[in-house]
Parts: sequence; structure tokens; C-alpha cells
Amino acid sequence: MAFSKRSWTLSSLPPEIIEEILYKAPPESLLRSKPTCKQWHALITSRRFIYEHLRRSPQRFIRTNETVVHIMDPVTGRRSDSPLPKELYDVRVMVHCDGLMVCMRGNSQYRNTKLALWNPVLRKLAWIKPSTCFTTSDYYGMGYDGKKSRYDYKILRFTDRRYDDMHNSNNDDYYADEAEVEIYECKTRSWRTLDAKVDWDVDITCKGVSVMGNMYWFAQKYWDAEKKHRNYILRFDFSAETFKDVCFAPPSRGDNYLACFDGDRLSLLQQDQETTSPIEVWVSSKLAGDGDVLFSKYFSVSRPDLPALLFHTDMAHPVYCVGKHKRVMAWCEGDVYDGDDKIPPTCVIFYEIDEGGVRRQLETERHYYGSGYSRTFLCGYVYVPSLVPLPV
Repeated sequence: MAFSKRSWTLSSLPPEIIEEILYKAPPESLLRSKPTCKQWHALITSRRFIYEHLRRSPQRFIRTNETVVHIMDPVTGRRSDSPLPKELYDVRVMVHCDGLMVCMRGNSQYRNTKLALWNPVLRKLAWIKPSTCFTTSDYYGMGYDGKKSRYDYKILRFTDRRYDDMHNSNNDDYYADEAEVEIYECKTRSWRTLDAKVDWDVDITCKGVSVMGNMYWFAQKYWDAEKKHRNYILRFDFSAETFKDVCFAPPSRGDNYLACFDGDRLSLLQQDQETTSPIEVWVSSKLAGDGDVLFSKYFSVSRPDLPALLFHTDMAHPVYCVGKHKRVMAWCEGDVYDGDDKIPPTCVIFYEIDEGGVRRQLETERHYYGSGYSRTFLCGYVYVPSLVPLPV
């Protein structure tokens, strides 16, 4: 009895099934799939597909050392390494939006800084020229006008005046009129000065986070000579191009770390810089709309074996996210003491922590750099890899 053989290929499936399969593929694999056929190339490069794929993509951790960029899946612990573009050696600050990274490169010199926009998946990089100069006391944000085209990205720059007076003590009149708040429109490649006053301080341990096109920071505002202050969440709305106090923040417990939660909320992790110090995790209500935003305690951990996520003030701040079932996944630095008098190595460690304590601990790197930390974990962020092309 003869049996007929049927050939099967992915291309023989209905287009809607193919599209669903491609949505589940990592962006790096999709890049290799683009030359397969014209139809796939047209689909993978369309904005509709790019942003739907981005919406479905899980978060990753990204960090850099001197010459390498590391990307980790916080759920599986799998990590991939690739060379860091030479142009980004010494990158000190990163801000993420839609798979695009705003990177500030520089050293300790106040005005010897540069700004770039980078997509690690596409391996594309573009430099952004300043209106006058960039400084080491600058803060950055990235977002878009949610009422218009999402692809019209903007970059926010503002200066922390706590450090500005110190660096401008040399009576440098050339930068006396330096803008306090600026917006860079990627579409026109130009800066605009905003009529906004910076009368608050951003918590230096808390990086800004982009959620649904707007930027958020943990900030403080002082209202009298005795330095009385309140902690609150500061938002920059890229549609209205204004700052707004969103809500009061929970009482501070030392260091504060902000992240996106479930795509439309914020999480706030708090811990003192002490080994075994308790960890508290707060979650906000949804940020969409004009309703009140409130924080509620999600969970807390207090056990004698808890690590300090920021082991030393000279170390890079931890990268973290809050996963399902009330657990924290964090990638951070720490010293490992072997019981002798030698200077301990600096280790990069991945932790998974829930209400029961440390559930998983994985050392991913070990460095022997004497007493300094600056060469290990230069910069890190929570990141969603994407196929969004550079808008500049």
C-alpha cells in the first residue's frame, strides 16, 4: 500500500497563524528572518507588527561593564553577552523607552559628557547634539505624546541644581544662561527650552522609569529653611510637556528604587544600605487617566539572610523588577569575603527574593579590581528588547 508524503513549511500556514508565531519569537530571531521572503520582511518591518511585538515582549535586564553589554531574562536567569559599541565605553546613565536607550557617556569632568540614542537589538546608535552642553548633573527622560503618533519620540533634559552651583563656582559666564529644562524632538532633531522650574530634588538612588510614554521619578520638595520635606512621585507628561506631582510616596526606608509594574503601574522597592535590612515593595494604582494614584504595600521581607541590594554607595544601583507571586528579581553588586585579609572581589549577583527570603542566588561575574568598584557594573536598567528603529 502506497502512502503519499505531504510536505509542510511555515510559509504554507495562513498569514494570521504565521503572524502569531512571529509575535512569540525574540526580536533577535526576527532580524534573521527578515531576508526569508518579501512578505515576512514587510510584516516584520511594519509599525503595527513592531509595536504589537513590543507589547507582548517580556522584560529583560540590561547592564554594561567596560566593554560588554549583558542582557538577562529575569525569569529563567539566561544571559547573553555581546560587545558594547566602542562609542559607548564609559556609559554612565541609561534611560529606557520602547527598547530604545538614552545613554549618557562621560567621566568625572562636569561638561565632558555626550548623549546617544541606542537600540541594542538593531545595533544602531545615533549621537544627539546639545543646544549648549550636557553636564554630569543632568537627568534625562524619554517618551512620546500619547495623543499623537507614538513614533514621535522626545527626550527630556533637566539639571539638578544641587550640583550646578558647585560646578559653576568658577564664574563661567559662557553657560550662565544654560536652559534648566529642555525637550529634544527626535523628528526635527532640535532642542526647545521649556518654561518650567526645577524646585525639587530627584532621589539620586532612584532612576526614572518610563510608563506608557511618560516619565516618573521619586522626588523630594523642601518648603522651609529647616529643610522639611515630603517624598512624592514626580511625572513628566510628554503630551502636555509639564511636570506634575502624581501622589505622595510611602515613607522612605533609605534607598528607593522605581520600576514599571504590569505595564501601567509603578513599583517602589525600599531598603536601607545594610545587610539583613528588610525589603519593602509597594505598588501603585493604575496610572492611566486623571484619577488619584495611590500606593499600597505589596509585600515585605524581613529575614536574617537578606542581602543589601546596594552594598556600597560607590557601587552601581541594582536593577530590579517585581514578578508574579510576590517576588523580587534583582541584579546587583556585592563583595564576597573569604575569611582572609585580602581585598575581596566584587561580584555581580542575581537574586530572586519572595516573602520567604532568598529563593535563588546566582553569581554571574567576579572581578578583582582592588578597592574600586567603577570597572564592574557601570550601568544597568530594566529593558524590553524591540525592533523599533532609531527615530533620529
